Amino acid sequence: MHTRYIARIAILVWSTAAFGVAVTAAHAQSYPTKPINFVVPFGPGTGNDVIARIIALKVNENWAQQMVVDNRPGASGSIALEMTAKAPPNGYSIVIASTSQIIAQFVSKVRYDMVKDFAPVSIAGSLPYVLAVSSASPVKSVNELVALAKSRPGKMSYSGGMIGGVPHFMGVMLNASRGIDLIMVPYKSTTDALVDIFSGRVEVWFTTMASGLPQEKAGRVRILGVAGGKRVPALPDVPTMQEAGVPTLDVSVSFFILTAAATPKAAISALNQEIVKAINTKDVRDRLTAAGVEPMSSTPEELEELLKREVAKWGKVIKESGYKAE
Repeated sequence: MHTRYIARIAILVWSTAAFGVAVTAAHAQSYPTKPINFVVPFGPGTGNDVIARIIALKVNENWAQQMVVDNRPGASGSIALEMTAKAPPNGYSIVIASTSQIIAQFVSKVRYDMVKDFAPVSIAGSLPYVLAVSSASPVKSVNELVALAKSRPGKMSYSGGMIGGVPHFMGVMLNASRGIDLIMVPYKSTTDALVDIFSGRVEVWFTTMASGLPQEKAGRVRILGVAGGKRVPALPDVPTMQEAGVPTLDVSVSFFILTAAATPKAAISALNQEIVKAINTKDVRDRLTAAGVEPMSSTPEELEELLKREVAKWGKVIKESGYKAE
């Protein structure tokens, strides 16, 4: 009797596990059954937006349901992040976040935690920042910019979006490293700053390569330096910021795709599979590279570890800088 009882328990346990696997498999096969909202924390033409649209276009070739890009700029990206964190955890709302949203946790009152409130899907790429000026500016190099700023202390400005974003801290670091006093002018997003950048009312623009390169090619701005470890093929004659004498501005931004915490693993797995497949196709990699982006992909677990490291790193940088939220 005892043996038969144990056998029945074993069968029950096996049946329950098999049912769970079957449910998970069924969920994976049925997902997605409706369009997926792909939230972008900044306006059209920004690095997040460019990457999201390139990926979504390729994913939409393979899935019956579409990824719909949804730009939700404002508050250094926190509007989009909070919206995604509060969305139903079903895989139908994803967001392309970046280093800027990690920094925002330490410099403003956001209502999200990058590690606790999201389920990682995949890293999407890495992109250097650039320092640019209006094409009408007489400044032709970083050293010329520094010399001009020293002759006009507190009278020159820079921008690249909201207070507390990566461009803000790049200005802080440039000021500190070269002994100048550029004044930050905040905008809702980097695209909102463009009119003033083009006209020269704001003299310096910190932005991602994806945002700056098209404006350079259109003749509206002049890129003086690339804030990455090496020169980029799209701008072979433009020095890195280290070469230009500002080694502290070796700054690149990572982009990562997240969804709400507690989203079923089957949905995350399906998202990861399609997004990674899209990123690793030749045409997508070529388009990302042409935009100055280094294409990257990962497992959800790899992205989780990256997020933890980035949160720890930027938390330390901001603490040691002595910066206080304004």
